[in-house]
Amino acid sequence: MRQPLSILGKKPAVLLVLGVMSMLVFSVLWQGSTAVMIHSEGDHVVMLDPGHGGYDPGAITAQGVYEKSINLQIAQKVKEMLGPSGIQVFLTREEDIDYVPDGVKGKTTKKQIDLNRRIDMANEVKADIFVSLHVNATATGQNSGAETFYDSKSESGKELAVLIQQELIKIPGMNRRIAKPGDFYVINNTSMPAVIVEVGYLSSLKEQKKLQQSWYQEQLSRAIAKGIASYFGLP
Repeated sequence: MRQPLSILGKKPAVLLVLGVMSMLVFSVLWQGSTAVMIHSEGDHVVMLDPGHGGYDPGAITAQGVYEKSINLQIAQKVKEMLGPSGIQVFLTREEDIDYVPDGVKGKTTKKQIDLNRRIDMANEVKADIFVSLHVNATATGQNSGAETFYDSKSESGKELAVLIQQELIKIPGMNRRIAKPGDFYVINNTSMPAVIVEVGYLSSLKEQKKLQQSWYQEQLSRAIAKGIASYFGLP
């Protein structure tokens, strides 16, 4: 009678081992699945738009400083700073180009074609937000400081603009402006929240000099990057 008892005694042990192994396998698979889900939910896509480019220089100073060049330099820095956060960043242009086909005439038509292509690029990568970078200018040369604009019909756009502007005004010497609604084609026609960030005024001689300096561009870029990260709830 001992042999059957011995066999019966082993069965619970075997079943216990198999049960523990099954639980471990399930736990690993569940944790792996959760990790994938968390990673997937944490993915954020940003389209940075260095304003102007190619035929369109944007603002130009008497000293030959082009807005389009500063826009691109800052956009590249923002992209680099957002990299470690895991945010996927695209630029509408990586060089001095525009998206107007040869032969197209008319300033308004050319501008609209160019901007429509940038909007399409954001749609193609399924961007969560669209951030267009610019440098301002006035005839008087009296204005200075960064400004951020949003579409008045977009609450998410307003939230993004406010967060970016809150970071920009932390830069030493920066005017304490607030985010404002703006009527701009590129932010009025995107399917995702969009803002225009005017990082300063080229028409201000004092600010013009700073805008050309790498250290100041880095301060601006860091503020914009922090504002974007905050929008996504990232540190």
